[in-house]
Amino acid sequence: MSYEIDHQKLSEHIFSIIRKISVPAGLYVFLAFIIMGFSYLMAFTSIFGSIEEIAELTKDEAAFTALITESSIELILLNAGISVFMHYLLSGIYGMIKKSEYSPIIGLSTVFKELFSTKGLKVLNILIFVQIISGTISYFLNLEGFSLVAFAISILIQFLTYFAIPAIYVDNLGIRESIKFSVNTVNQKPSLMFLFMFMTYLVSMSGLLLLGIGIIFTLPINYIVAYALYLQVTQKATS
Repeated sequence: MSYEIDHQKLSEHIFSIIRKISVPAGLYVFLAFIIMGFSYLMAFTSIFGSIEEIAELTKDEAAFTALITESSIELILLNAGISVFMHYLLSGIYGMIKKSEYSPIIGLSTVFKELFSTKGLKVLNILIFVQIISGTISYFLNLEGFSLVAFAISILIQFLTYFAIPAIYVDNLGIRESIKFSVNTVNQKPSLMFLFMFMTYLVSMSGLLLLGIGIIFTLPINYIVAYALYLQVTQKATS
């Protein structure tokens, strides 16, 4: 499938969605960060003990380093699990984006309805699959001292699966079909897609400059751009 990007139409669509969902999406991202912070706290206390015990351990640098080394496998699994959970929660923003196209009323219920739907479960399976593949490759490469190669491969996997999640939320594609569609689409115009993704990432991360709190309003831009691009690629963008 060949496609062309109408840049003016794309930018108009992106800004239109931003105006509609920036506030509710920002509040949802803030809520997601709270959930993730609580999840990390619970996980760390289950591995290392209570907060008081962790604080006591940090006073002895050698003992704390040894404990971290001993618990490296648990920490790797923890980070992988939290990463999947975080991406899964944030993918619910697509529910807000979709609803903004036909309704001015956008609430948190829209997000959770999407997350706990069949589509949401497909997205969760893709995130787990990508994390397992990426994490396994990175783990063995890091063991051999190829940390930069591991990082590059991780980025490449994320790059190639860029449209997999929008394909599920918008068109309800299957897991295999969505990944295949994403890989084929990105491979057709890799330079253009990389430019879009890179610029979007820079814009979304610019929120960190505003005392860090701005990230809750700029992070949703990643999902908005991916959604609008997907509609352009599949030629479903509104006029």
